[in-house]
Amino acid sequence: MTGSSRLPPGPATNPVRQLLRYSFRPLEFLEQGASNFGDTFTLQLAGLGTFVQLTRPKDIRDVFKADSTVLHAGEVNALLSSVVGDTSVLVLDGKSHVRQRKAMLPPLKGERMRTFFDVMQAEALAVAERWTGAGFVRADKAMQGITLRVIIRASLGLESGAEFDSMQRDMAKLLMHVRHPLALVMWKLFPLERYENSKILPFYRMRRKFDDGLHQVFDRLRALNPADRPECLLKDLLATTYDDGSVMSYRELRDAIVTVLAAGHDTTALGLAWAFELILSQPEVVERIEAELEELTGGALPRIDQIQKLPYLDAVIRESLRVRNVIPMIARVVKQDFSVGAFSYARDVILCPSIHLLHMREDLYPEPTQFRPERFLQRKFAPYEWIPFGGGNRACLGQAFALYEMKVVLATIFSTLRLERPVGAVSRPVRRGVSIGPSDGALVRVTERRQIKS
Repeated sequence: MTGSSRLPPGPATNPVRQLLRYSFRPLEFLEQGASNFGDTFTLQLAGLGTFVQLTRPKDIRDVFKADSTVLHAGEVNALLSSVVGDTSVLVLDGKSHVRQRKAMLPPLKGERMRTFFDVMQAEALAVAERWTGAGFVRADKAMQGITLRVIIRASLGLESGAEFDSMQRDMAKLLMHVRHPLALVMWKLFPLERYENSKILPFYRMRRKFDDGLHQVFDRLRALNPADRPECLLKDLLATTYDDGSVMSYRELRDAIVTVLAAGHDTTALGLAWAFELILSQPEVVERIEAELEELTGGALPRIDQIQKLPYLDAVIRESLRVRNVIPMIARVVKQDFSVGAFSYARDVILCPSIHLLHMREDLYPEPTQFRPERFLQRKFAPYEWIPFGGGNRACLGQAFALYEMKVVLATIFSTLRLERPVGAVSRPVRRGVSIGPSDGALVRVTERRQIKS
């Protein structure tokens, strides 16, 4: 094995202080580490472990290509089991991970994904209606509403009504706990395996209430003839048969659905909120989006067959996800000695392809802090150069769904409204649980309701 066995340099401050800085000012803390220590550096986060930040594309490629027996992702995500459960694809490794991923991937892409176009557009139009005349509103809250309602329908096949409203309300309450800046610390202190049945901790009480409602939906759909079940992820999972002939248990169903509800909702909503913040800061970007939509649709609402014919809007979304990282880093725990770059890493070191720092590399993205969508029209970036959805065998299952939903929502909103940001508005990146969102919610205001041709 080549390379040095020592760790890369890093801050000498107390691990508790490092954890607090990462909890409350994550991007600033990462940027300072890169400035002080270079492309590869080590953080010691109290109670969580040794985190080596990797920012070179080649190093990130090597991590993504590593054998899953050498680097584990599920183990380092174990804290998330408090939300998604211990059979979630996010917290599994090895054969168990492959089995669950194989079951969940097909419904989240391709034709099944596009069956939710009408729902996505209808939700975006409802937001446009509410925003009109309402003054400045938080884009993040509105986008959370859209993505939650869409993912509930896509996951569970629920239509509007009392059952849908109850599921939306309970999921929103559960996610309020998840968005706390110290959520990771709290899950470490109060892990699922010890506190799942706690009657004192509000999070676990809310989790049980939500799960009870979820199991009622499972029972109702399971009782239906398969042909009569609504088109949704749950329908597919109920029909899933593993290689050994077994079917998904209630716990596996629950964890699969909650994984999609949680991961497929909040991150997409924050991505959309950041997109509004960036787009509206540059009038020329707005004009080019509007011109592309006008040329394609003739002033009508975009149709399902037109969504994939918006290359500039696609570039806008990809550049937005580059500039404003919703998740700052990826993590892999070393299970066998592993070399990357000039260093060799021993068991239990956590290697972290840094999404934020990679996307801010001057040699890869000249003037990296500038929002320039044309980057993605001028060249195609490798899957280890643009990584908002992770990569390798752990790339986000919902990547195609999220990009599609972002495009439908933005195409619909910009076909319908003209918007502005407050003069001098600044949206600072702040922690929302494991995610990064805008401090002001990305405030926007409608200045004009556009005439839509039929």
